[in-house]
Amino acid sequence: MTPQKVLRHPSTQLVAAIVVTFLFVNVGLSSPWTYAFHGLVDGLLNALTAVGLILVYRTTRVINFAQTAIGAAGGELAFQLIELTRVPFLVALVLGLVLAAAVGLLFDLVLVRRLFRAPRLILTIATIAVASWLATALPRYIQSLPFMPKVSNIDQFLGNESLRSRLPFHTYTFQVGRLPIKYGFPELLAIGASVVVIAGIGMFLRYTDIGTAVQAIAQNLDRATLMGISTGVVSSTVWTLTGLLSGFGVILTGLITTPSASQGYAPELLLPALAAAVLARMERLPTAVIAAVLLSVASECFASTHQSDAPLVSVALFAIVAVGVLLQRTRGRSEEGAGVTWEATREQRGVPRELAVLPGIRLTRATGVVVVLVFLIAFPLLASTSSIVLGGVIALTVIMAMSLLVLTGWAGQVSLGQYAFAAVGAVVSGALSATVGLPWYLAVIVSMVLAGAFAVVVGIPALRIKGLFLAVTTFALGIAVSAAVFDPRYFGWLLPGPVNRPTLFIFDFENEQSMYYLCVLLAIAVVFFVINLRRSRFGRMLIAVRENDTNVQSLGISPTRLKLTAFGLSGALAGLAGAMLVFVERGVNADTYAAAASLTLFLFVVLGGVSSIAGCVIGAVVLGLITYFNTGHGLVNIILTVVPPQSFGVIVLLYIEPTGLIGVINRLRDGVLRIVAQRRQMIVPSLFADYDPKLLARRLIPLADRIPGSGLSAVQTDEPFAMASRHYIGLSRRTADDLSDKRAEETSTLATAAAAQTRALDTVEVPV
Repeated sequence: MTPQKVLRHPSTQLVAAIVVTFLFVNVGLSSPWTYAFHGLVDGLLNALTAVGLILVYRTTRVINFAQTAIGAAGGELAFQLIELTRVPFLVALVLGLVLAAAVGLLFDLVLVRRLFRAPRLILTIATIAVASWLATALPRYIQSLPFMPKVSNIDQFLGNESLRSRLPFHTYTFQVGRLPIKYGFPELLAIGASVVVIAGIGMFLRYTDIGTAVQAIAQNLDRATLMGISTGVVSSTVWTLTGLLSGFGVILTGLITTPSASQGYAPELLLPALAAAVLARMERLPTAVIAAVLLSVASECFASTHQSDAPLVSVALFAIVAVGVLLQRTRGRSEEGAGVTWEATREQRGVPRELAVLPGIRLTRATGVVVVLVFLIAFPLLASTSSIVLGGVIALTVIMAMSLLVLTGWAGQVSLGQYAFAAVGAVVSGALSATVGLPWYLAVIVSMVLAGAFAVVVGIPALRIKGLFLAVTTFALGIAVSAAVFDPRYFGWLLPGPVNRPTLFIFDFENEQSMYYLCVLLAIAVVFFVINLRRSRFGRMLIAVRENDTNVQSLGISPTRLKLTAFGLSGALAGLAGAMLVFVERGVNADTYAAAASLTLFLFVVLGGVSSIAGCVIGAVVLGLITYFNTGHGLVNIILTVVPPQSFGVIVLLYIEPTGLIGVINRLRDGVLRIVAQRRQMIVPSLFADYDPKLLARRLIPLADRIPGSGLSAVQTDEPFAMASRHYIGLSRRTADDLSDKRAEETSTLATAAAAQTRALDTVEVPV
């Protein structure tokens, strides 16, 4: 792309307008050049991340949330080689980059190859799940390498001090602008290496066969496969380059600041590069580089001049992402298909009606409900105070999971910022209760209404955004809300102080047990509400809109109204959970509503089963239990640190059952139900439709009398063949063939008799 085309591109013009606004309105012409230079360095590092995001998206059509984490192990190796073993800088740099590229290649071989044909949502979840482990646990394994010196406390060698004194030309410094800030070799290395690497990636994509293959796959994956392009080789090459770019970003950032500041997984680190990539439509590398540099320069100038207003940078980035996505032109058929796979979720079937009426099945289900209720009632009487508080928090997390079920599981709208709606409910509820003095139940109701209204406002532009870009927008929303809403400078008048526990008539919820019962009661009420909502016409229409909104619109039903209603209900449920969390925590805690909390909630809801009510409840419970064990000590905490369930648990489930834990449970349940159906000689099509017919022939010995009207007795001999065949759905092919032969023989006999009778009538003499 020529510079003229880049300057004429709408995304570039949008970025330029934002930069001009920042520089001339908020910063002013008196802003020193020091900040602009610092922004240039950060912008080039963000450009490395943006290029990696675009490469992965063009090949696999997913957002790689692990882009800033893949190179963490390579960065840790390079830093420790420089700091502990005093290896020459160039050798340490090369070894670190090689390890980062190897991690990217391993990521492709282990995960991407396995999930390449899976829905894009599944592979994106895999990048979120692995990101935290790559950024935290994997770098710690570097210390156990044989050639690394043994230290008693590894934390003191994670890089809390600058490495400038151990770098080449460490005595050379220079100054930019009027501020007495010294720059040196790390900044020059970052600028030079970033320019060379980005230019090299561009030339590689343009002048090599693999680069041409990447462009072909970006246009149409199926057509590229038919043309003989090896998607495996292209994918491995792209992910190796992704690891290399991530390694460069981590190492250069650690050399400029400190090694510890360059590592770790935080959504805020990814947002600037993600904004630049979105403005480049996830495909134009020159536009992404220019956007990353300009955004970083503007952000640095604004944040340095208005240090107290630094949270507004996240709000501005969210606005840029939202506007940039809305201004995207209509995308091609291949990308539309990728968007559809983002919305694909499989509905979990319940117990078949033929078996649900059996006394044994009904007794088992009733017993399970009673056991759960007894456990919920007796739990606070036997548990410690901390466990009781955890139980209340888990109950509210169940409500948050129900909000994701309505929006993502049913409506198909991926939300990675669900705690943004909970934050609105928390702040409003706390302010109305602690400051205004409104009764707690009225404060909660008002919070639900406002959170639902806020969700509808977010949902209006989201109607034009599908799958991938909606997830990016809600991801940026979660970061912006957590950064701005809890800042006393902007919402200090609304943020409450200490919040008293609620009271209702003669009931006082001051102690932990009573507060636990209130939270559990609300969670049960929400679960029953969602169950009835799914059985209603609205729930069925919402599922239909998720599958095909065009067909629903042809029936005279407005998909827009249904989706906005889903956003409103989801936001109201999240607002309810946030409003009650204020009373549980006796105040507003900003960490509870951080952007990382939304990602964690989404992970565990998917881990349980995002399309199932029971699966969402299971995911919320598992999240609470893991949080509890992570705060403790001992062997369990060590195991959870080395093998975190939020990383390996999700990945293992993606291999076994993409529908989550509820899919595994339903498989076991269906196996038991098949045994019941076989022993009772019952025909249950939903259980045996996809079952091997040869296994059906091996029926178990009946242990009970046949139920009248079921099984083979349900087929009447005097019924027409077309009606009788309906009762044989799910039978073995051999039985169906025998029935067809019998009916065909009977039909042939009747036809022969009718023909003979006709010939006999033709020979009868009729008197005149």
